[in-house]
Amino acid sequence: MGELKKLICPKCGHTVKFYEGVGMLWYFIDKNAFYPPKNSTDINFYKELDKKMLEEIHNFLKESEDVSVEAGYQPYICKKCGKIVTKIDFTIGSGNKIYTPAYTCNCGNEYAKLTEEEQQHVLCKECGSEMMCELTGFWD
Repeated sequence: MGELKKLICPKCGHTVKFYEGVGMLWYFIDKNAFYPPKNSTDINFYKELDKKMLEEIHNFLKESEDVSVEAGYQPYICKKCGKIVTKIDFTIGSGNKIYTPAYTCNCGNEYAKLTEEEQQHVLCKECGSEMMCELTGFWD
């Protein structure tokens, strides 16, 4: 089960909502999640990833035989501008080869995963104060 969270600035009130984790059906993900869905009930990331990343993934999958996929939602932060977003955090493995995504912010800087520990020490991008992290619910 995934978690819904928000960061709140106690000084200026700036709020950022995000979610993380996996739902029950995510345990059945395979390489088909990176191709156009065959039906509407398929778990699919095809529409959430950009063309360049999909091309990299498809090339990786072409060169790989037995593939395993682990995935979940993860908050990411841009260390340059402070923007926080939720992205699909996934790993595709085949033998000793691994593919993991690299996401880029609109400002041009690469996003970094926002860990549980770091969630407790995020600075507000509006006023610079330390934000408070709250668990607001669960999703599946």
